[in-house]
Amino acid sequence: MSTLQGWADLPNDLLYSVVARLGSFPDLLAFAATCPSWRASISSYPSKSTLLPPLLLQPGVPACSSRPRPRPLSNNLVLRRSCHVTDLANKDTYMCCQIPQFACFCDSKSPSGPLDEFFLGSVSYGHLVLANRQQSCLLVDVFTGVSVSAPQLPVNGRILLNYAALTAPLSSPNSYLLVNVGRHNFFSRDGSDSWLRRSPRNGTFKKLVVFKDQVFGMDHDRMLYIVHLEPRIRIQKIAVHLDGSMANKWHLKQPWLAACGDMLLMVGCQKHSPSTGDAFEAFRLDVSTEPARWVKVEKLENWAIFISIDKRIQPLCCMNPETWGGRCNCIYCCNRKEWVAFELGQPPQGDASNPKVYIHINCGSMMQPTWVVPSMFYSCP
Repeated sequence: MSTLQGWADLPNDLLYSVVARLGSFPDLLAFAATCPSWRASISSYPSKSTLLPPLLLQPGVPACSSRPRPRPLSNNLVLRRSCHVTDLANKDTYMCCQIPQFACFCDSKSPSGPLDEFFLGSVSYGHLVLANRQQSCLLVDVFTGVSVSAPQLPVNGRILLNYAALTAPLSSPNSYLLVNVGRHNFFSRDGSDSWLRRSPRNGTFKKLVVFKDQVFGMDHDRMLYIVHLEPRIRIQKIAVHLDGSMANKWHLKQPWLAACGDMLLMVGCQKHSPSTGDAFEAFRLDVSTEPARWVKVEKLENWAIFISIDKRIQPLCCMNPETWGGRCNCIYCCNRKEWVAFELGQPPQGDASNPKVYIHINCGSMMQPTWVVPSMFYSCP
């Protein structure tokens, strides 16, 4: 320590201990802006995307006129729409961002724009995945507005993007854009000018999650796969048996895959849209047996899971939510106006002002309230 010349020379172990105690995304941004060495420590910090709750992007919530409006981040697209942003760790702080005006925002009063024919495919690693019916795809950073074009899809006729996801942050060498069009999956590496068609035998991926540096996918039939990206893209089916508490593979009507620390989970409830009286269940993939098994989990321990209305969007996880006033062992869902916390295995408790809870899970081209972690918190060292 006697050789240190100033704050910029603090060792990473000490900086990591400070990062773990920061209580909001603005705090993390201020920390990263202090000097290059501190920014580098944020970049190399493991699992930084799970330090804080994701931000809730609410396109349909009007701007609050009684509070001063911060100047939203600008981007390179002319037409933009302001979205209210809720930070559960700082509920009294008003925030907004601007996202590009694409098809779901267009109305008779809106001027025409370059993205009028683009529809939402998903949100992945802090990016909107947009596509039009003429085989074009576009990735747009939710908070900076920086956009990246993918190559033209090699399909004939007008297309409908059923599902899309990134396999890693755009800054990672393992970053591929996966899109589901018709009966096929297509993969394109960032910076490539072509697509590779790779699909399971009996369908296409409906869910994708990265767990311990491996990409896992699930198809419409609840079959589980590992997607090997190197040396070439290869899809490997995993034989999985059901836990005795699962009546059949359709036990969860709307399953999601989520990575919580050392657990790869399948999470959902027995109805398509959870409401008062319904409870979320979770099953952990146990690979210690042959074949592997889905085993029921009674507690999420020190984790919370965040599920968006759009069923195509991957759940996000947060570690130690009690540090910002949240609750462990809960699944946070959002409807059009607010968020609701479901304790795992327990139906939600309504209050006097809102005795009934209903979360309408859907899939469409409209931009719904969505949990998002800013892309910089996924960045690779």
